[in-house]
Amino acid sequence: MAVRRLLICILCFWGIGSVSAQDVLVRLSGCMLNDSSFEKRKACGAAFEKALDSLLVEADGWNYPLDTIRSISALTPPDNAFRLITWNIPQDDGTFEFKGRLRLANKGSESGKMMCLNDARASINKPQTKPLSTDNWYGALYYKLIRTKYKRKTYYTLLGWNGNTALSNQKVIDVLQLSKDGKVTFGAPIFEDVKGTKHRVILEYAEQAAVSLRYLENDAVIVFDHLVPTNPAFEGQFAFYSSDFSNDAYRFEKGKWKLIRNYAAKNDRDFRPEDFKKPEKGIRR
Repeated sequence: MAVRRLLICILCFWGIGSVSAQDVLVRLSGCMLNDSSFEKRKACGAAFEKALDSLLVEADGWNYPLDTIRSISALTPPDNAFRLITWNIPQDDGTFEFKGRLRLANKGSESGKMMCLNDARASINKPQTKPLSTDNWYGALYYKLIRTKYKRKTYYTLLGWNGNTALSNQKVIDVLQLSKDGKVTFGAPIFEDVKGTKHRVILEYAEQAAVSLRYLENDAVIVFDHLVPTNPAFEGQFAFYSSDFSNDAYRFEKGKWKLIRNYAAKNDRDFRPEDFKKPEKGIRR
């Protein structure tokens, strides 16, 4: 009943007719992403967040269908340990504010607990070297989840997109771990390359560049474009980086994602166009 009352209030406030909760979320998300006024986008985003939270905490919130809401991503691992939902709100300066929710499965002492992901990128120094939390999250719009196990540890590796600035975008490889008592950690020292070990991988590149980050199910590897500056004089200035049309990859071996240089990538049935480029203010299915 609480959800129904909230949705009625939202409908009345925005002048929306008699429609379903799904329609309300679809319309609010459209406003949140596409309205020309930042104040309106912000207000729609706040209303969207409240409506989504109210639905997710309901008894059947775990199974609530979100596929028709094209602006958000909802991922659940094969073991159904949690449901991870991410989305973003465009800012006037060409950046994005990222939002997220993590709802645990209905089991254990933290049964059905829902957590808010707080985008703290602005205050995180050297993010590739740090474990983070739900309160201190490196925000991204996740489009792929890969579950791997080694000994008694389970790793949920996430592929995502981050609209970093007006000049550059990022693709992010992060990892989520869930302890028995329900504690959530983002990042782990399991990404190995020639420079050492990282907690997460961040690929930054020019705003107009098309860059791929995808998981090949058949080969069990994370494949991505090798990035180089468009001119040697721009070394270290990632707003001028793009693909050199070669690929690198990570393969999971003995609890680590290990780098493979010059990987001969193949097409895979799990390929999706959004793995290559910036979503149009959201994620396209």
